[in-house]
Amino acid sequence: MIIVVDTNILFSACLTPDGRIFEILFNTSRQLQIASSYYAIEELNQHKAKLIRLSRHTDHEIETLLMAILKQVEFFGEDIIEEKYWREADRLTIGIDSKDISFVALTLQTGGLLWTGDKKLANHLKAMRFDQVMNTGELYERLGIGES
Repeated sequence: MIIVVDTNILFSACLTPDGRIFEILFNTSRQLQIASSYYAIEELNQHKAKLIRLSRHTDHEIETLLMAILKQVEFFGEDIIEEKYWREADRLTIGIDSKDISFVALTLQTGGLLWTGDKKLANHLKAMRFDQVMNTGELYERLGIGES
């Protein structure tokens, strides 16, 4: 199963390394192929000071955590995404944060699922009848993590 993660998920993993997001990224079998756009790395770097402030970790601790998290993800350049998927992602994200378009386009390109913690984005996409989007709780349940 291909899971496309947005920046929100990666940011949250840094904030809560003992939470469900971190558990999914690190403790699931390799039944998942976790992917994202290189844009996520750019966004994480732009918001690194906020990440340090909110997490109350040192710069070095955040760097170490980020490196570990980013190793769990296969990153793709936006240039691999076909034009038809960009057009459809643009249609699906109209009126929502334009920064999310690359994640939606990559999800369309790969036929995977978009994993996001952005409720506004998820609700909008579902209202647009885009059913390839999941939040952490839905993915956690689908993967059967924590079940005995």
